[in-house]
Amino acid sequence: MGYKVPDWKKSLDQNKFDVEVDGSTFLLPKAEYMTGAQVQRFSEADDVEGGVYTVLDEVSPGLGTAMKDVPVKYVKEFISEWQKDSGISLGESSASSS
Repeated sequence: MGYKVPDWKKSLDQNKFDVEVDGSTFLLPKAEYMTGAQVQRFSEADDVEGGVYTVLDEVSPGLGTAMKDVPVKYVKEFISEWQKDSGISLGESSASSS
């Protein structure tokens, strides 16, 4: 029969990663639950106006905007922790490139 994709939407609310920026908490899906389209946008973030901040706003509304005032060092740390939490790597982005 092949493979049937599990109904991942049922438990998506349990699979969140939270980040606090200036007293506001943002919830985003754990990196392993991002859609292929979201992963592709992260990989193309260097070529997109607004880069990784635009993608973060898409994944968790307001997060990218809040992160624009955060030093890049901490944006890199956040992305690394988010990836580590899921045991995956999304590759380099404009905020994590040196």
